[in-house]
Amino acid sequence: MAETLDNIFGAYVNQGTLEDAATWMANLTRHHPELAEEFITALQKGMAAASKGDRSVIKAVNAGGEQVSTAEEAGARCLELLTLYSKLLRQHR
Repeated sequence: MAETLDNIFGAYVNQGTLEDAATWMANLTRHHPELAEEFITALQKGMAAASKGDRSVIKAVNAGGEQVSTAEEAGARCLELLTLYSKLLRQHR
C-alpha cells in the first residue's frame, strides 16, 4: 500500500491540485483500465491506515506537495482524491 500511495501522491499530485491529479489518473485509466483497481485499493487502504493513526500515510500524501500533519488530514486527502477520481471514471463510462 505505502509504495503505491507514495507513487500516487508523488507522481500524480506532485505539487498540483487533487482535481488535476484525479483527471490525470482517470485519463491514464482510460488507456490502462487495470490501473483503476490499483488506484482505488491504494487510496482505500490509505484511508484505513490513516484511521488507525499510521503516519506513513502522512509521508505519502506530503510526497505530492500537500502539507498535512495528522493521519486524519492525510486520510481526508485520500478520500477527496478517491471521490474526485471515482466521479471522473463514472462520467466517462
